[in-house]
Amino acid sequence: MTERGTVFLVLVLAALGAWLWLSRAPRPASAPPAAPLLRVPAADVARVELAEGDERVVAVRRDGAWADAAGRAWDAAVVADLIETLRGLAPIMVVDAAPADPADYGLGPGATRLALAGARGERLLALDVGERNPAWTGLYVRVDDARAVVLVGAVLRWEMEKLRDARPGGKP
Repeated sequence: MTERGTVFLVLVLAALGAWLWLSRAPRPASAPPAAPLLRVPAADVARVELAEGDERVVAVRRDGAWADAAGRAWDAAVVADLIETLRGLAPIMVVDAAPADPADYGLGPGATRLALAGARGERLLALDVGERNPAWTGLYVRVDDARAVVLVGAVLRWEMEKLRDARPGGKP
């Protein structure tokens, strides 16, 4: 290679380096983490209700233990797992701020409803739970009667299935 060719390559390399340095996109400030779905301590939850169509699964805290509406004991770990999942699960993203047809996401009149209440009956959390996303990594939900559809982790579906399957007296 000639001296002139070497100088040309050095100039090209310098120009490319300068272009890369000057064209760097500023890094956006990282967004603060989203708040979890359930923002109260687990001990504040006194009632969990899962409604799927005509089927209702209810767990009520009585004297520190969980029981169904008829007073039969729940496996406390199953209820606690669901509550802790909700305390750690935050929306991943807003999928649709104003959906024209919520049924596109499995939401609407027939959607699964998960509600948590405190000891005085105050609503702590209400979720309309829809379908899984196409990758099956998340669920479409609406939080506390909001219109927006958000995506949360699919672990919520698993925890709801555990609750439904562990109900005292077995499946109806």
